[in-house]
Amino acid sequence: MNVALDCIPCYIKQSLNTLAQTEIHEEKAREIIYQTLALFPQLDPHATPAENSTIVLRKVNELLGVEDPFQSAKKESNELALKLLPQLKEKISQSTDPLLMSLQIAVAGNIIDMGILKDFDVEESIREALAKKFARDDYAFFQEQLKKSRELLILGDNSGEIVFDKLLAEQLSKLGMKVTYAVKDRPILNDATLEDAAYVGMTEHIRVITNGSGFLGTVLKDCSEEFKQTFEKADLVISKGQANYESLEALGKEDRRLYFLLRAKCEIVAGNLGVQLGEMVFCCS
Repeated sequence: MNVALDCIPCYIKQSLNTLAQTEIHEEKAREIIYQTLALFPQLDPHATPAENSTIVLRKVNELLGVEDPFQSAKKESNELALKLLPQLKEKISQSTDPLLMSLQIAVAGNIIDMGILKDFDVEESIREALAKKFARDDYAFFQEQLKKSRELLILGDNSGEIVFDKLLAEQLSKLGMKVTYAVKDRPILNDATLEDAAYVGMTEHIRVITNGSGFLGTVLKDCSEEFKQTFEKADLVISKGQANYESLEALGKEDRRLYFLLRAKCEIVAGNLGVQLGEMVFCCS
């Protein structure tokens, strides 16, 4: 998925949300924004939104002199999601289709994205998500492929959300799948890292690796050999969130192993998916 002109305001919004995680004065924040704006003419118009966002956000972090401005916010998101874990496990255990329920819960968790939506109500999001169906739904096809599969890779997205992904990973493991969960190699925005995976208990029962990259999404050319080998070896891949969709959408048109699980949080992504803003999808192309 290539960038559009409408991506530019999003770069600025993500930068402002990053600055909001700190206590710098408004004058300094304005100076940082002005300096990052100078990068915009140099951004590749043929790159993905995730790649260009990363370049801008790295500059913001550099000017702040802070490696992970979202460190405290990520911990808060993880703790918030962990409090909901018992009731979500109960929903899955009582469901007539636990796998479908775990997919719905995982995409409900996709609302925890302070890079795009600074204010959110997680519990309300879950209630809303569970009351709706996927706007694009390839679950039946996924079930058929699952019967012939052994190894599955989940591409993680945000902190907090990783708690919901943990339930999905555990459910797939119960079905006999060898599950690997991939996180970012280093901090970028509020994306999950190994630290988050360990904090929420993901590493206790599920194999967790980093993708070797610090880009938003999954930019395969920047990923480690270990990750690339795991990606190639997987029978199925579940890609969580918008940034992963942005960076892998073109590949997904050819690779039928690849499923996108996300809520469309911007008009461009929604239009590209053929759904309305805010709708949820589980689709393979």
